This record gives sequence, structure tokens and C-alpha cells, in this order.
Amino acid sequence: MTVGVWCDSTAAPGQAAIQVELPPRYCPLPAARHPDEARLAQRTQAWIDGFGIALTPRQQVRMRGNDCPGFYGRIMPTAPTERLQLAVDWCTLMFLFDDAQCDEGPASTDPHQFTTLAAGILRTLETPTAGTLTGGLFDAPVQDLARRTHQWATPVQARRGVEGHRAWFFGVLWEFAHRLADRTPALNDYAHMRQHTAAGTATLAFAEIIDGQEIPAAEMEAPAVRALTEVAITTAALDDDLFSYGKELWQAARTPTPSRCRLNLPDILRTERHLQQPQALRQAVELCNQLTLRFLQLRERVLPGASQPLRRYVEHLSHLIPGNLEWGLRADRYTNPDGHHPGAVATTATFTQTAPPTGPPPIPSIAWWWDRAL
Repeated sequence: MTVGVWCDSTAAPGQAAIQVELPPRYCPLPAARHPDEARLAQRTQAWIDGFGIALTPRQQVRMRGNDCPGFYGRIMPTAPTERLQLAVDWCTLMFLFDDAQCDEGPASTDPHQFTTLAAGILRTLETPTAGTLTGGLFDAPVQDLARRTHQWATPVQARRGVEGHRAWFFGVLWEFAHRLADRTPALNDYAHMRQHTAAGTATLAFAEIIDGQEIPAAEMEAPAVRALTEVAITTAALDDDLFSYGKELWQAARTPTPSRCRLNLPDILRTERHLQQPQALRQAVELCNQLTLRFLQLRERVLPGASQPLRRYVEHLSHLIPGNLEWGLRADRYTNPDGHHPGAVATTATFTQTAPPTGPPPIPSIAWWWDRAL
């Protein structure tokens, strides 16, 4: 089977200028979709429009292309539509925030400006009436989300959500440090930080709130559950690196002075292990396959003694991995790299039922996920 990247500088509009073909991905978990995705999309569009936010045509295209109903609807395919709307609205706003302030825009190269924004958002999520926002584009919807979250969440759930956002913003600042130094991070560091740069715990915090059941702290903080959560989030985040790889190559080819800082798994493997691109893609997928197998193993240890709220949470994690795969291979977020070139990037993948070798990869920062004591 051929694995690699193909570039076509003569591609016509609507045709893929960059094609990425991935090795077989091991994922025996079934995917599912929420039946009300279209209604969720209409409502989140109306919610954003209701704040009078003047999105540019490019931002509108990218917002629709992010397909947040499809993303979160795959995590919670049986959730009540009215409650799921909160997570979809949050996801829509946070993708906009990520695009405008974390990856692009003035705050994406100014840590001081970003930390000011992040601090205001965090305090608003803690206390919706705190008045710490900066008068920016996202103030009104952030306040609305904070109020709605506090109406439904228990104090413990609200705190978990805030800490999830704090971890996300810390991860973004960690990325900023590498961008400013124009340096690619080490694989060992990236492997454990990727769950934070992907806003993993912030995302999953809404699943517990939507369910309406608080997971007991003794269960949520148990090492096996912590490991299960980290494995699921990291797997999804590293899969995102595979989906976005073609987009990053497309953008780098159009940047006069491309950065030497690479923040994706294939390029980190290429840099650290001195690999060619096909080898790096193979090893990136092999790592995702190993993580998926470890998730399944940990799930079997956690479920027998789990309470009903924890069982529901594990179900969402089980939907996250295949749902994110299905969503990411189709999302315009990756196939339309700048909002102006639909179909410019194509990523294809096949799937296998053949499990990878068991055991931890040679990455010390995540090796504890394979501890026998879990």
C-alpha cells in the first residue's frame, strides 16, 4: 500500500492540490451520529448571529466548515437536542476563538494579548458577572455560555470545566513558546501536552454537564479513569494532526518564510527520528493504533465497577475516538485550508481490525498509561 503526500501545483479550483494517504488505522469502535445535526447547526448559527458578531465571509465559511454539530453530535449521539445545544454552541465559539486568537490573528503572536483574553474568559467561566472581559468580539457569547453552564452544572462540574479551560490555555501558551523560539518540541513533551493544546478536558467537561449527572470525585480521579481519559483525548488529538497535516503543508507552501517550529506529530517524528515523510506517517498512525488498543484495554478494567454516571462518560469517550476520525476526514476545516480553496486538500485513510502489538511506545511521559497497577 502506498503511503505519503502528493502535491499538484497545477490543480484546478475544487481539485486537491495536496493529497495525503494514511496507513491503515486500527479502530474497532463503532461510530454514530446525532439525528438532529441540521437543527443544531441552524440554532448555533442563529445564536452567533444574535450577538451581532460581524464575521467576514471567510470566517463564516470556516465556521460552517468546522461542523461542530457533527463533531459533538458524534461524541453524544443520543443526547437530548436541547441540552446538546450548549456543547455545540461552545464548540462553535471555541473553534472561532482558536482560529482567530490561537492559530491566527494578533493574539496568536502576542502572548501578553492572549493571556489577557484568556484570563478574562477564565474568570467569566468561574463567575459570569465578574466583568473581566476586554470588550472584544467574543465577550457577549462567552458570558452567555458561562450563565447557561452555571444554570445546569453542579459546582463540581463547573469547576472541572474551568480547570479544563485553564489546561487548554496553558497548552496554547506552551505552543506560543515554541513558535517564538522557532523550535519544534520534543516528542516526549508533545505526547503529553497534546491533550491540553487540543482543549481535551474542556471539551469533555460539557459531556458530563449535558448528562446531568455528576461523576463522583473518587471515580473521576482514580488513576485508571485518568489514564483512560488522557488516552482517549490524546488519541483524538493526534488523529487531528493527521487530518490537518495536508492543510499545514498547503499553508507552509504559501508562506514566504515557513517556520521551523512544527506542531504536528508527523513532522515531530521526522525531525526527531530523522525519517522520510512516508515513514513518519506510518509511525504516527502506529502510535494512534497503540493508543486505541490501550484505550480498549483500560475501558475493560474501568467499566465493571463503574457507577452509572461514569459508565455514561466512558461511553462518550468510546464515541470520541471513532467519531473524531469520521468527522476529521470529512470536515471542511481541513479540506478547505484557508476558507477560500474548498477541496484543495484531501486526506484518505483505510481501517483495519488487526490490533497492533501491545505494550507502551518508547515515550516516557505517557508510559504510565500502561502501568500494571491501573
